[in-house]
Amino acid sequence: MILPRPIQNLADSLAQLPGLGPRQALRLTFWLLHQPPEKQTDLTTHLNDLFSKIKLCTDCFFPFEAKNEETLCEICRNPQRDHTIICVVEKETDLLSLEKTNKYQGVYHILGGLLSEIDENAKQKITLQPLLIRIKNSIKTKKPVREVILALSPTSEGNLTTYYLEKNLKNLKLNFKITKLGRGLPHGGEVEFADSETLINALEGRK
Repeated sequence: MILPRPIQNLADSLAQLPGLGPRQALRLTFWLLHQPPEKQTDLTTHLNDLFSKIKLCTDCFFPFEAKNEETLCEICRNPQRDHTIICVVEKETDLLSLEKTNKYQGVYHILGGLLSEIDENAKQKITLQPLLIRIKNSIKTKKPVREVILALSPTSEGNLTTYYLEKNLKNLKLNFKITKLGRGLPHGGEVEFADSETLINALEGRK
């Protein structure tokens, strides 16, 4: 049976989302179709706002609602944060998990992904070069970067990415520490799903 094009198009788009396969995407499409008009309108409005009002921070790549031509997110704009410490994370939800601990007062850098042995293009997808430029530019300021924390999940891809980042950071030959999360995160676990106490122990035990 051939589905109407609008249904098939939305289902195809939803199927590209993490954790959704074609069957779940089609089920969700039909669910949306049967929602009351006010809910459909709300969803359309929220999606339009997401795509039109949200920008990526030019320093850390965290999404934020830009006002008055701002280019930095709330964390990167905050003078009370320690801008000499950068915590490198894979994704936005990892940043949010670390923020919930209320223990880390530095700033962040979101890679946007991890390296993979089967994806040769992954190196072009992560935001490594902006990180290196950010560190080099900080040397010209009164607050140069003194520590970079590699807070990636201890999975095979996370470990591969950590090794690659560490190598590139050392090649800068600048005077800053490179640390990694200490014990607390189990091997194969993910930062996003770790509880606050585990993340606090991992941060405090970094080396």
